[in-house]
Amino acid sequence: MSRSHWESLLQFCRSEAQERNVKAILEHGSIVNAAKALGLNRRTVGKSIKIVEKYAASQGISVDRDLTRQTAEGYYAKRISTAYKDDGSVALQWVIQEPERRSIEEKINALLEGIQDDIRGVKDPVPFESQSDNNYLAMYILGDHHFGMLADSETKLDDSDWDVKIATKVIIAAVEKLTNRVNNASVGVLLNVGDFFHNNDSTNLTASGNRLDVDTRIGKTFKLAGRLFQILIEAMLRVHKQVLIINVRGNHDFDMACHLSSCLELIYEKEPRVTILPNYSMFLHYEWGNNLFVFHHGHRVKHEQILQTVVKHLDKEWSQCKNRYCHLGHIHHQLKREVSSMHFEHWGSLVATDQWHDDQGYGAERSMSAVIYHKQHGEDSRVKITMDQLRV
Repeated sequence: MSRSHWESLLQFCRSEAQERNVKAILEHGSIVNAAKALGLNRRTVGKSIKIVEKYAASQGISVDRDLTRQTAEGYYAKRISTAYKDDGSVALQWVIQEPERRSIEEKINALLEGIQDDIRGVKDPVPFESQSDNNYLAMYILGDHHFGMLADSETKLDDSDWDVKIATKVIIAAVEKLTNRVNNASVGVLLNVGDFFHNNDSTNLTASGNRLDVDTRIGKTFKLAGRLFQILIEAMLRVHKQVLIINVRGNHDFDMACHLSSCLELIYEKEPRVTILPNYSMFLHYEWGNNLFVFHHGHRVKHEQILQTVVKHLDKEWSQCKNRYCHLGHIHHQLKREVSSMHFEHWGSLVATDQWHDDQGYGAERSMSAVIYHKQHGEDSRVKITMDQLRV
């Protein structure tokens, strides 16, 4: 491949690892030499480059194949036709474009490839040496955290800032305070009720096409989120015998939530004390003792619809469990309601308001809660941490 080919790939790198590999090839002249210089396997570097080349081609760029007409942002090249002159040079080129719709599998592969060098799986299970009560479960409820969002107090009536650095400090401080205040519950559940991520992909657009204010690139956001969850899980492993991670798919991160769970499964595949609940459905559930927990982000569906879905598809669990709870997010403030013996609760968030919500006059108490459940009797107690208590 020519040097111009490698240079053209730089703008299509979607992770730090991809950019590092392309720059190494430019410096050392080939994939083999780049791999040696980086101390990596040749196949690892080659696979990374193929992902970048495939993405570049989907955007209409492949210099060595005479593809030089880049698509518009958010579009991919569905079909390219090229007319050549007698001397072999390009006379005309037509590019048919369509909105980009990559599959979940493609997005997972691209994101995981970008952070594979940083994934450090658990080598040895962490021993549990504390005392715990098997009759209790502590559920730490992480409301819409919008990790990756950018909010500047200078442009809002609200005087709060938000970026990945602040978001990381806030959630770590909150979980540490909550783990210090809950009782010795045997099971700890980290419940992300959706919209943990602010954006779902690199287009930085909502599902309806509105532009989002983001702090950094999606690959870096995902990498930092993976490290953040590792810190939270390690904190929970110190006080709970078993840890369950639940990532609900939100309207902002319906794909990213799946990516996060896939990544955590890789990291903790050798840790028997950590379980990642599969989250391919928008509706999730977990049965523990006499308690049925149902989870949904809370968008585009009413409580009565959720109840009908639960009774229809979880009829066995419904009849076996006396205590029934549905945990939701989406509205960024706490709201509690009971419908036909099922307790619905939307949970608040620690996130600051962004420009759009500030302009609309939205705002609520910023908080995070942990709820303690008894195996037979249901909710026992709860603890709430507000931003005023965190001081970060």
